[in-house]
Amino acid sequence: MNNTMKKTLATIALSAALLSTAAFPALASEAPNNEKIVNSGANMSASYKLSDAIEVEIKSLLNEHDSDATKLGAVIRIKNMSGKVTRVPEYELRVHMADGITYTLQPSAKNPKSVQPKSQQELSYLSTVDRSDNVVLSDLSFVDVNLEVYPKKETTLLTLPLDASSVWNGSESKITKQTAILKWGEAFTLPSLRSPIQFSPVDIHKEITATGVSTVVQIQAVNPTSERQTVPGFGIDGKTESKVYSGNRAETTVTLDPGEKKYIHIVIPSDLDTEFSSLNVVTPEKFATATGEDTYRVGRLNILLPTGAATLGVIPAPDYKLGTPVKLDSTNKFVPTNVDVSLEELHITKNEDDGFNTAVAKFKLTNNSDRPIPIPAIQTELVSKDGYAYAGSRQAKTAFSVVPKASYVVSYAYALPSSETGEGLKMNLYSKQASGDISYKSLLATAKVPVQKNDVINNNLKVYPYDVKINNWSLSALYQQGNMAYNYRLKLDLDITQDKQVTVDAFNNKLLFELFDTAGKLVGNSTIALSGEGRIYNGTSAISLNANSEQLDFPLTVKVFETFTGESGETVKRLLTTFKQ
Repeated sequence: MNNTMKKTLATIALSAALLSTAAFPALASEAPNNEKIVNSGANMSASYKLSDAIEVEIKSLLNEHDSDATKLGAVIRIKNMSGKVTRVPEYELRVHMADGITYTLQPSAKNPKSVQPKSQQELSYLSTVDRSDNVVLSDLSFVDVNLEVYPKKETTLLTLPLDASSVWNGSESKITKQTAILKWGEAFTLPSLRSPIQFSPVDIHKEITATGVSTVVQIQAVNPTSERQTVPGFGIDGKTESKVYSGNRAETTVTLDPGEKKYIHIVIPSDLDTEFSSLNVVTPEKFATATGEDTYRVGRLNILLPTGAATLGVIPAPDYKLGTPVKLDSTNKFVPTNVDVSLEELHITKNEDDGFNTAVAKFKLTNNSDRPIPIPAIQTELVSKDGYAYAGSRQAKTAFSVVPKASYVVSYAYALPSSETGEGLKMNLYSKQASGDISYKSLLATAKVPVQKNDVINNNLKVYPYDVKINNWSLSALYQQGNMAYNYRLKLDLDITQDKQVTVDAFNNKLLFELFDTAGKLVGNSTIALSGEGRIYNGTSAISLNANSEQLDFPLTVKVFETFTGESGETVKRLLTTFKQ
């Protein structure tokens, strides 16, 4: 039997064997902590012998159709099993369609020419064919074309049957292989990228900025090995019922030391009313020509999302008790580990004149170390039980740092609709991050938070870190001869106590007194500090309300507010109590 016949019979036997086995077997493994890790079974392939020294496997397959053309592509991983440098064979790669037509794919201009011993390389192939109909790939073959004889001689060396679920049909594709479909929160790996890194989706939220609306997906990456690893290139696309939105990774290069965990954020530009039903995990492929480079993405996994995930959140929010340290994510590098963050107050005040409610939250940052620590600019968000998110406006100015073994208080304000009762509110804490032109928020903690009642008991005002007890008050009129008008003075007898662990300064919230006449018109006001220069003290104090009234009014109303300036320059007020004379 001659060599040609031997080769042909061997090829037929190999092809028959391949037809009886799955070309893309799905793998599953267990994480060290027995948490199930889902491997991306889509596009995985066993290795097949192409020659004595060369084995091949399919990494990616593309069959992307648009209105007037079809893009056919493949990425082949070629492995040199020998102990010496081996030239990459110049075989043709052909794809066969279900209708019997065969296309030869063009090799990338950057395909390697050789493979080092016991190593591997990737070969990229791509062709665009003028077909306006949808075509189905049936198999792929490596063909040796001998042009030194006439007529040319073609020998099929290896044929691989293709499963439809292993072929990516473009961004509109639907991943159907069950091993490649995950529920939110399931951990996964990407074996097609030859990476041991374990990934877990931990947060998805919507952000509205001056540049538009984006959905941010937060993924935790863990290195379970004893060697340093680089996180492979991958992306995430958001899918609705009718459209696909492509995401951009904020961190392009991430390395992990053994056992280390880090977060990766994918920012997906979207519309305000966009609600994703699932996410596709995709990986990039490149094809080079003499004039440039063509890049496309291949889907590996599909992550299912619960309804309203981007607003309601997908992480269970534990119940929170005011005044206790918030359990921050251990991976975060934004808040030092020796700093405790606790929510001390959360009130909602009705603003009848403005038609909305104001929520005010006060966070205490406690420095447990022996050195000053900068105050982290934590971003906060309140989420209602039906999924509406309200971003917090941080007080405009704070101290630079917290002194050792002490605490500092930072206030936040939230504009809420008048219908918001505060029942079932959730608080999210974020760190603000930026990478190049991409900015995003990274989740630090989430919890269900209680709203405090605004009841004034025994004339005791809660203005953390102060308790202000009003023993007595009176309002008197002063006729100003020069202005020929009346001013009013509020006389207060107060007992003021302070949480001594909290350091206070001129940036602390103040008390605002507003005077209203019988018609409800504002006729005067005065702002008094509780700390710093010009502050109010224990005992008796007289406060001018800076009124300039042409007539003596009676009865009068004084409203007492806690107030501070928000980061956008807005004045935030929380009603504490009302005096009526």
